[in-house]
Amino acid sequence: MNGAAGSTQASPLKLNLGSGSGSLAGYVHVDRRNLPGCVDIQADALRLPFAAGSFDEILAESVFEHLADPRPAIAEASRVLRPSGRLVVRVPALGTCAAHLDPTHRYLADLKHWADLLSERFETVRVGSVGVRWRASRSLVAIQRVCITLLGWHDLGQCWVLTATRPRADFKPVIPPRWWLDE
Repeated sequence: MNGAAGSTQASPLKLNLGSGSGSLAGYVHVDRRNLPGCVDIQADALRLPFAAGSFDEILAESVFEHLADPRPAIAEASRVLRPSGRLVVRVPALGTCAAHLDPTHRYLADLKHWADLLSERFETVRVGSVGVRWRASRSLVAIQRVCITLLGWHDLGQCWVLTATRPRADFKPVIPPRWWLDE
């Protein structure tokens, strides 16, 4: 993908990992499923068919919670990112309907755990959220939005958005392999 004719700078290469039927302009769409007209390349998130350092950005919305262990997919994403690249991950917040009603969700964790997982492969991890958990009353929605916006209480969000930048050259374990057994 190149910029306009005569331009010396190439357009950033962006990967939509686990794109499904969602199509975003300017992205290469990769999914494990064969979805003609929606997916550019059929591939598994654990074995991406790209050279190391190929992409400036990877978007992984509603992908990692479907894996038994997201670590190998996070490692593969960091491999195909350029050193200045970024990985944007969206996962459902633990304790929400979005997390627990989908029977294909295999890996659910709290916000700190997701941030720790990404920090094993990335130097910087920024946390954000979209939506609010409890929508029964306008007052409660307003209170949650204030808490998220002013206080940074992203745990109140419906979905978490984590942005990881500067892929690590080395693996820095943060979470023990059997973390659920540790106190």
